[in-house]
Amino acid sequence: MTDRLKVLSLGAGVQSTTVLLMSCRGVLPKLDAAVFADTQWEPTEVYDHLDWLTDEAAKAGIPVHRVTNGDLRQHTLEGFVRGSSEEGQRYASLPLFVRNPDGSQGMIRRQCTREYKIVPIERFIRRELLGLKPGKRAPVDAVDQWFGISSDEMRRVRISRDHWKRNVYSLVGLPFDMLDRPFTRLMCQDWLLKHYPNRKVPRSACIGCPYHTDDEWRRIKANPMQWVDAVEIDRAIRHADGMDGEVFLHRDCVPLEDVDLRTDEDKGQMTFGFRAECLGYCGN
Repeated sequence: MTDRLKVLSLGAGVQSTTVLLMSCRGVLPKLDAAVFADTQWEPTEVYDHLDWLTDEAAKAGIPVHRVTNGDLRQHTLEGFVRGSSEEGQRYASLPLFVRNPDGSQGMIRRQCTREYKIVPIERFIRRELLGLKPGKRAPVDAVDQWFGISSDEMRRVRISRDHWKRNVYSLVGLPFDMLDRPFTRLMCQDWLLKHYPNRKVPRSACIGCPYHTDDEWRRIKANPMQWVDAVEIDRAIRHADGMDGEVFLHRDCVPLEDVDLRTDEDKGQMTFGFRAECLGYCGN
């Protein structure tokens, strides 16, 4: 275990922030590096938080690297909307909602997480941290790739299929215990509040992510620049290249500026649970 390179896939959200800072403080073993995959479409507060995290990690001797596979927003406009197939280009689709001509609704398969998060991080680990040339086989068990997944997200735990790396979930205690008990997301929030009481950790997700809950859309709407950005993309994808139906960012298949984002309390209704929740694929 000691010979493996310990690398955190940093989403800059609550859980991965907790893992990185626990490593900085010696609560968890010291990481060799953390890598953040930038879609170039994150809210400003995420980049501000990442800057702060980078400085904190540097104090503990842990480098934070930023990698990218390009501008997801621009690629969506150029490929999905304007027809990249005519130019021989390839794009990774967002999980957009579709209202078909017969009134039925569907969802486009999500490819963006792999192309803009998983692939650039793994490529950086192989080429820059392990020093491998493209196509060269990595040594067996060369890397422990850490993920900020908490115990209330066990459905997201995966065993690596690659011979060169092992997935490690330090908050869960897999494949071995590092903490005295598994940590939930709430416990991560409590730990951060105790040790960094003046630090607010933002939600890490692209501005136009279709997985947003209405609460997230309200937060984005409160920022005029982010709201204009999201509405612009939502309008642009409506009649997307090659699609019979209309395409939307919001699950109600309604133009974003027309979605009723009032809370149930605002509407005078009682709340008994979540209407939907984001699974948090892109960053914790």
